Amino acid sequence: MQHHPVKSSRIASIAYDDPTSTLEICFRDKSTLQFLGVPARIFRDFLIVVSKGRFYDGVIKGKFPQRRMR
Repeated sequence: MQHHPVKSSRIASIAYDDPTSTLEICFRDKSTLQFLGVPARIFRDFLIVVSKGRFYDGVIKGKFPQRRMR
């Protein structure tokens, strides 16, 4: 997955894998989470919203199955 650096106090970068609909988020604390079954439009919106943390909290966190990568 190609990571896109983002401007956020909590999130360092985000990536998306189209074939598996997997969103990967690398946080500034060095942890990485993958979210499964995420529509591509949510990734596109995530890239352009001003507040990445607010978008994560309201649209992604707790809404999709997740797994911790590290």
